[in-house]
Amino acid sequence: MSSLTQPRRRGSATLASPDADCAVPPSPSILLPPTPTSMPTTPRSTLGSPLCTNAVRRSGVGDLAAGPRRRISMSEVELMPWLCCMAPALWHMGLMVAAVITCLFLPRAFTLMTTFVTLWASGFFMLLTAGAFLGIRKLRQGTKVDWHAKLEEMQNTDPTLIDVLHIVLLPNYLENEAMLKATLENLGRSPMARGRTRIVLAMEAREGAGGREKADRLIQQTSHLFADIFATYHPQDVPGEVAGKSSNTQWAYRHALQQYGPILLGCDPSRVFITVADADTLFHPQYLSAVSYQALTMSPHDRSWCIWQAPVLLVRNYFEVPELTKATAIGTFIFEISSMSPFFLPCLAFSSYTMSLALASHPEVDGWDTDVIAEDHHMTCKCFFAALWELFHERKNAVKSVQSGMASAAEVPAILPQLRISSVPLPLVAYLVESPDGLWASLVARFQQGRRHMQG
Repeated sequence: MSSLTQPRRRGSATLASPDADCAVPPSPSILLPPTPTSMPTTPRSTLGSPLCTNAVRRSGVGDLAAGPRRRISMSEVELMPWLCCMAPALWHMGLMVAAVITCLFLPRAFTLMTTFVTLWASGFFMLLTAGAFLGIRKLRQGTKVDWHAKLEEMQNTDPTLIDVLHIVLLPNYLENEAMLKATLENLGRSPMARGRTRIVLAMEAREGAGGREKADRLIQQTSHLFADIFATYHPQDVPGEVAGKSSNTQWAYRHALQQYGPILLGCDPSRVFITVADADTLFHPQYLSAVSYQALTMSPHDRSWCIWQAPVLLVRNYFEVPELTKATAIGTFIFEISSMSPFFLPCLAFSSYTMSLALASHPEVDGWDTDVIAEDHHMTCKCFFAALWELFHERKNAVKSVQSGMASAAEVPAILPQLRISSVPLPLVAYLVESPDGLWASLVARFQQGRRHMQG
């Protein structure tokens, strides 16, 4: 590995403290060896820990004899990726065009269409309002709970639940050093920071020497707060990649697996949690404890198909941004709070979230895609369809067994969604997008960010 891409870290991967290591005996299903540079790879370089035998048969180096797995890339200049990116805009623009045409030529159709849209919008906003009230109530209750005390009580009752490990990925590019330091110091306030949390500063190599010096200073100033902290440097101009948060996150994720391989070999991957955070996000001090507590109350299968999401409140610079940007912040605030209510529409991972290593390393997920910028919604969709794809192959094999008389029809699994988004009732606060070049530049930056979110 060249000096450009070699991660810098503090200390060794294996810790002397038994409290910081996992004690689950290693099993072939959770081995996480580094990928040798000479090994041929799939488009996403499968590293993972399969959750079922079907995934093993359909993944890994063995499949490379038939060539890399075909997948739709959002960066390809083809019809299907273009339709996926433009579907939201085409839908909304299509409604507007249809309204104009029917208004001029088909008044009855116009009346029916506007009535339907009005009823739908009214129902949606009523649901949103009710969800916001319930979400605020749930958030207030959640901030009063000592999640770490509940976690320790659970672990004291059942010592087998003590093995929990957190890896936090912080992708960033040209971020203010003081802001990054504040983010790290805030993470260090977690009761789990010193013993069970490892930080990966996901830097971009295109920052040059200044970025490396910034990372070295941050590691030196905050290394005492965590079990470990190191930096990775995502190289630029990698073929097939789009520069952005997603490709940087995948680079950091792969290096984290390599650096902590000796520890991860002894861990249950459903108890290793990968948190992806924006560089400006301030987590509630109890966030990691709350995620751990919620996860340990689930079965291994359920937490392996779960993403934890806390409401992200974009308020750190609320009084400094243009009024139109503030309006979008209010909309985001209402939607984020409403997503915590039990009857609201299913939400997607947004900005900063947590998932288990079992899910991130599943062969049909295999980390974050490198050909998109906004990784959060995209990762949610990947995980959702990974479960369906796995069940499809299980069902296909079960049907063959039934036909051959080796199994009964009752053993054929149904293809049902497995992914769950679990709300964490603790607030995260972050910045609204803003440009130092003035009002218009700030509005353009917000529009570009919103377009990325719309296109996934």
